[in-house]
Amino acid sequence: MIIKRAYHRMQTAEGQIIEGPLVVELDEDGTFVSYHLLQQEEAATEWVGGTFFSS
Repeated sequence: MIIKRAYHRMQTAEGQIIEGPLVVELDEDGTFVSYHLLQQEEAATEWVGGTFFSS
């Protein structure tokens, strides 16, 4: 199962800032899987806002 959450921006493990809005996809354990820019409202996506910090 993939969990989708939307944020204003993401900071990568290397410190790079990616401006959004974007959708971060996590697996059921909360492990980062991928991200993509939010183009329109997406079903089953929780809006969190703020910054996602990937590790």
